[in-house]
Amino acid sequence: MTLKEYILTCNKKECYDFYVKLSSKPKKYNQVTRNDIYTWIISLYHADSEIILKLCSTEEINVLKKLLDENIHKRENGYIDYLIFNSLSHHFLVLANEEEYYIPSDIKNYVKMAINILDEAEYSKLDVTISAILGISKIYNTISLSNALSILREYAIFYDDIKAFKKEIASNIKLRENIAIVRHNKEEYLVSLNFFYYKDVLKLRNDLPVAKYSLEELISFGKYNLNLFDENILHFLNFLELHLTPPNIEIFLREIIFYCGFDINNESVLLKICDGIEELYLETKKVISYFPIWIYNGNNLLYFSESANINKEVKKESFFRKWLNKISGN
Repeated sequence: MTLKEYILTCNKKECYDFYVKLSSKPKKYNQVTRNDIYTWIISLYHADSEIILKLCSTEEINVLKKLLDENIHKRENGYIDYLIFNSLSHHFLVLANEEEYYIPSDIKNYVKMAINILDEAEYSKLDVTISAILGISKIYNTISLSNALSILREYAIFYDDIKAFKKEIASNIKLRENIAIVRHNKEEYLVSLNFFYYKDVLKLRNDLPVAKYSLEELISFGKYNLNLFDENILHFLNFLELHLTPPNIEIFLREIIFYCGFDINNESVLLKICDGIEELYLETKKVISYFPIWIYNGNNLLYFSESANINKEVKKESFFRKWLNKISGN
C-alpha cells in the first residue's frame, strides 16, 4: 500500500492532526480533504526532506535506515520496539501489513534523501537534548522554567536564557507536540502534554527539594516513560512483556504513572488498575516506589510527613474519584 492509498482510507482526523502539527497555516478540518493532505505532505518532503529527520529519534532513524534496505518482518516485538514503530507510523513514515513493516514507495526517495544528508553526530546530540527535556517534563509533570534550565545545565545542556529555551520549544516539532509553557502564580512552568493534569499538579505541589536523576535516566524517561537504568524497573518491564501485549503495556503504564504521580497510595485502586490479577498486582506493588511522584517535585520517596498528605487530601479526593470512575468503567 502506498502512503496515498493509506491516507485516502484512514481516519481523517489522524492525518489532519499530523497536517496541523506541521503546517504553519493549516486550513480548517472541513476545508481540506485527505487528498489535499497527502499532496501537502509530498510537497513538504520535496521542499525539505530534513523534516523527516526532525520527526525522528536516533532509534527511529536507525529503523528507517534498515527499512531502506529491506522490510522488517513483524514478530513478537517488545514494548520499546512497539513505541518506535508506533511513532514512525504516527508520523506516516512507516506502514505495516500483516507480515511486515515498510516505507511506502511514494515517500521512499524522500526518506533516502533525508538519510543522505544526516549528520549523525549533530542529530545524536540533538536527540539527547530533546529526550532530556521530555524526560524532565515527564518526571515532574510541571516544573518552573528556571529549575528546568538549571537541571539541563548540570548535564552541559546550555541555553543563553529563558527566551532561547522558549524558542527551542516553539521551533522543535517533538517538543511542541509534548510540552507547553504555562503561567501560574506569576511564574512560568514547563508542563507535560502527555498527561493532561498539570493544573491539578500545580495545585497539589509540595515545597520539597527536586529529586535528582542522571542524564541517562532523563533520556530513558523522555523516550520510554520509564527509568530503564533502574534494575527493578527493567525486571518489571520484562515481566510485563511476558504477560501483556505492547499496546496493553502502554495503556497499563499510563495508569500506573498517573497512580504514582499523584501519590494515590490506595491498594484497592491499584488492584483495579491491575484488573484484579493477583500476580500483576504483586509485581506492580514491588516497583511503585521507583516511579516519580509529580506532586512532590518528582521525588520517588516512600514516605512523606503526615501533615503534608492531610493538607492535600481534600483537593485530591474529587479529582481522583472522577479518575477512578473512569478506569472502573462507571
